[in-house]
This record gives sequence, C-alpha cells and structure tokens, in this order.
Amino acid sequence: MKIIEEHTQIQELNGHCLFVSDAHFRTPQDAPSAQREEMLIQLIQNAGSLQHLFLLGDIFDFWFEYRDVVPKGYVRLFAFLKELSQQGVQIHYFIGNHDMWVEDYFTELFGANIYADAQLLLINGRRCFVGHGDGLGGKQPRYMMIKHIFRFRPNQVLYSMLHPRTAFSIARFCSQRSRESHDEATFQFQGEQEFQVMYAREVLTTTDIDFFIFAHRHVPMRYDLTPSCTFYNVGDWLNHFSYITFSSENQEPILHYDSLNNNYSPHLEEMSSR
Repeated sequence: MKIIEEHTQIQELNGHCLFVSDAHFRTPQDAPSAQREEMLIQLIQNAGSLQHLFLLGDIFDFWFEYRDVVPKGYVRLFAFLKELSQQGVQIHYFIGNHDMWVEDYFTELFGANIYADAQLLLINGRRCFVGHGDGLGGKQPRYMMIKHIFRFRPNQVLYSMLHPRTAFSIARFCSQRSRESHDEATFQFQGEQEFQVMYAREVLTTTDIDFFIFAHRHVPMRYDLTPSCTFYNVGDWLNHFSYITFSSENQEPILHYDSLNNNYSPHLEEMSSR
C-alpha cells in the first residue's frame, strides 16, 4: 500500500486537476446514492484532458476492508476509476473521517496513491497544502481523541473480528446519528473562527503556501488569507455538488458550485441538459 506521509519530499504534479470530496455514497442508500455516483462519473468524463483526480476523503459514508470482504456496490464507479488509471490519470485518495480504514484495495484496484494526512504538493508550479481537513492543528480535541482511537491499529483488528453485516450496521447507525446531531449553523463558514482557517494561518507562520485545499466541512468556500495565499474548501458531492479544477492555464484553482447556488458550473450544466 502506498501511504505517503506528511513532510516527505514535495511531489511535483502538473496538468489538469480535479478535486472532489464528501460524496458519502450509500447515504441516502440505493437510488439517490447511485444517481450521485453516475453524476460524479459524468463530471470526471466531462473534465477534459484530466491528469490528476483528487478524492479528498469521505467519498463513502463508511468504508472498512476485511481481508476478503469489501463493501458491496460501487461496481460502475470502480470500473470507471480503473479505466481512468489505465488511461494514465493519477488518482490521489486522501483518507477522511468516514473512510479512515482504507487499506490497499484502492491501490490494487485502480492504482490510487493513498494519503493518510494532509500533504504539501507542488501543483502546476504552485505550493498547495491539500488534505481532507479534519482535526487540524489540535483545534478539535474531542474529535482528535476519537480519531486516535479509530486509527489505533489494535482497535481496527478488534473491529475486524465483527461480522461484516454487524460492523457495517454499527458504522451506518453512528454516521446517521452524527449527521442528525448537527444543526444548520454547523454547515456555515465561520470566517476567521473556522478551525481550518486558524490552522492555515498557523502553517503560514513557518511555511510558504500559495493555496490551501481542504474538504470535510461541506462548505464550498474561497477565502483570501493574504494577498498571496488563498484558502479553499471543496464543499461536498452530497448537497452542493461542488468541486475544484486547477490546470496549468489557470493562475489559481477554480471552485465550481451547482446551478442551484447561482454559480456557473459548465460540467454540471452539461450533465443536467442530457
């Protein structure tokens, strides 16, 4: 499994890039989720000469890999990602808080690079700090404690001893309860009080960054931190159907919303006209 840890040598990536996050496939289950899967496939197909696909975590509402068992479904999506890989598109999968138990299946199936933590990458000549964006900088101590428990390897081994039907049912129940506990204010951008923004400002005190590109918050956002540094949140593929593109022809990443938010999104407009 290709786990690329933070603070290693900076990778240099060039070409057309697409960033998507927080699809939470299988919620709601069945038809609506399958429709969003198909929309994501169409988005990628319409993205043009794609070189890099960034999946910034929580693509699935829950993911756990047993040695011989993986969650059912996603056949169309996985076949498409495998085809992309065979065409030379590099797939970068950043582990989120709903899919933190990704192991080597995605690497074996479609050659994905798996990132356990946020990474500093040189993308089209710009220094980009990219990650799912959960629990950054110790700003969420309670969440970080829970995350540490879940990522502790012996706990994963113990959980794997449960029957898959039991394990998946528990996880989906907890995920649903977590969503129900959030009010509308949770999904509003908090400006300078946003924990991702506070973390970004801390990083800027020691590191030169052009762009921060995070997810997790389900809030599509472009926010200027300094005259030379911009913060982005991809949003989600659950409600906003937002995404980011970044190519060598652009000076900076472009955040796209769906038409319901009155922001022009050519790829989604093309899909909706079919």
